[in-house]
Amino acid sequence: MTQPTTILRDREIDHDNECIGCGAHFADPCHPLCPFETGEFGPAVILRAANRRVLDHPAGVGYDIAGAIFAAAVDLVGRDQAQALTDASRQALADYLVGQWGPKAEAIHNQVVYRHGLFAHTYEIATSLYGAADQYDDNDVDPNDR
Repeated sequence: MTQPTTILRDREIDHDNECIGCGAHFADPCHPLCPFETGEFGPAVILRAANRRVLDHPAGVGYDIAGAIFAAAVDLVGRDQAQALTDASRQALADYLVGQWGPKAEAIHNQVVYRHGLFAHTYEIATSLYGAADQYDDNDVDPNDR
């Protein structure tokens, strides 16, 4: 699911100095089909963008992963389209986490993102965001990617 928008943003670069949309090195131009070129952003890009936006949870415990996903969606597609893209991105992350945590996590499927934010360290959250993005894009999940 992609959300088309007319808002074209400057591309975002990850910790490996690569575009979060197409993987082009920051010194190279993006691929013509890159979301930062086309304006069509899907959950995988939102999850990668959320990594830079993870902040302490407002309640004072853990991290606000859902808030980071929403902030990334608003920044990339605008407020009007953000909620649908946020929901799809959270679902992709929840599916990934349930797959990592095993069958018992299926019973709390709608809570796994929140619980992950409460109990995980930032490097674990980054790994799960990138892992979920890779899984969503049908790429091999790299456990060292964060």
